[in-house]
Amino acid sequence: MLAGSQRNAVEAEFCLNSPRPISLEKIRICHIASGDRWAGAEVQLAMLLRCLACRTDLRVSAILLNEGRLADEVRQCGLDVCVLPESQYNSFQIALRAAYFLRGRDVQVLHSHRYKENMLAAVLALRCRIPVHVCSRHGAPEPFSGWRRYKQGVIEAVNRFVAQHSVDCVVSVSEDLRRQLVRYLPESKIVTIHNGIDLKRVFSPLSVSQAKERLGIPAELSVIGTVGRLEPIKRLDLFLAAAQEIATAQPDTRFVIAGEGIEESRLRSLAASLGLEDRVLFLGHREDVYDVLRALDISVLCSDHEGLPMTLLETLYLGVPVVARPVGGVAEVIQDGVNGVCVNSSEPAALARECIHILRDLGLRKRLVEAGTRIIGNRFSVENTAEGVVNLYRSLVGQSLDVST
Repeated sequence: MLAGSQRNAVEAEFCLNSPRPISLEKIRICHIASGDRWAGAEVQLAMLLRCLACRTDLRVSAILLNEGRLADEVRQCGLDVCVLPESQYNSFQIALRAAYFLRGRDVQVLHSHRYKENMLAAVLALRCRIPVHVCSRHGAPEPFSGWRRYKQGVIEAVNRFVAQHSVDCVVSVSEDLRRQLVRYLPESKIVTIHNGIDLKRVFSPLSVSQAKERLGIPAELSVIGTVGRLEPIKRLDLFLAAAQEIATAQPDTRFVIAGEGIEESRLRSLAASLGLEDRVLFLGHREDVYDVLRALDISVLCSDHEGLPMTLLETLYLGVPVVARPVGGVAEVIQDGVNGVCVNSSEPAALARECIHILRDLGLRKRLVEAGTRIIGNRFSVENTAEGVVNLYRSLVGQSLDVST
C-alpha cells in the first residue's frame, strides 16, 4: 500500500488527432480504471502511472469511473485525468464523454483494468479508432455463493468475450494466473509482467520498538500480523485460529489485523470466541501502513488465492519475515526457507508451527529478512514493471503499424 504524500507534478503534453502514421518515438496511452476503492490493483496502477509519467517517450492520460484515492494519486502525478462518476452518468453517457475526452489526443493504446473498464475500452477502441487495446488481469475471480456467484459468472463471461474479441494483449501479474488464462486465450495473447513497488517510497522512519509502541504494544512483546482486505478469500479465520495456538505456546505475543471489509464483524466475534480479545488489535484502514508493517515480527498471508499481492512485496522489502500459503503468484516471490516460509496447508496448526519456529530462531529470522529485502530490490521494483509494460506497448504499436501499411 502507499503512504499518502505529495508527488512532484510533471507536465503532460498531448498531440492533436490527425491521419498521419503512428509515431514510434512517443507513445500515447490512456489507462481506464474504476477507482472506486483503494486496494492492491489500484495501488499498483498508481505506482505504474507515476513511473510512466516521468518518461519522456510517453504521453499518458487516464479515464476513471469514480473519484477517490486513485484519482487523487493520478492528479498528483501531473497526468491529465477525466473522472466520469458512475453515480452521475449511465453507461451511454460515460462512453460519450470518454470519447470526447479522447478526441484530439491521438491515443494509440487503451489500457483497461477490470471488466467494466474492459467493456468501455472495447467500445472506445472502435469508436475512436484506437489501434491497440491492452487489459490487465490483477487476479483470478473470487469464489462466491448465491447471487454473488451468479453475478461473478456473468462478469467472467463478459471478460472472456472482450479478451477474445477486442483485446490485443492481456497482462497477467503472475505465471499462475497466466496458466488459468490460457484455458480460453491463445498463449501468444498473454504476457506476464509481475507487480512491482516503488522502492524509494516503501519506507518507515520508525524503529521496530517505536512502531510497536505507537500501536500501544510494549516493545518487548512479539507481534504477528496481517494487512489487507477483510474478505472471505483472505481466510483470516485461519489467522485467528493460528493465533490462538501461538498465544498458548508464546504468551508474550500480540496480533494485529489491518484493513477493512465485510468480514470485520464476524472476525471480531471469532476472536472473542477464541479468547483473543485482549491479544488481537483490529486496526481498520491505515494510512500509515508502512509503520504498521514495521511493528511486525512476522507477517502471515492465509489467502485461498492471490494474484501477486502488493502487501507481500512491501512487507518483504521492509524487512518483515513472511509465512504464507503459496497460492497464486505468492510462490513466484517466496522461495521456501530462503526469503520466506511457505505452508502448503489450510490447517491453523501448520501456520502456527512455522510462526513459532521463526520467533524462536533469531538466526533464521535474520536470514529471511536479508533474502526477502534483496529479492524485492532486485526483481520486483516498479521500474522493472514499467519497463515491461512500455516494451509491450512498443511491440503492439509496431505490430499495428505493420498491419496498417
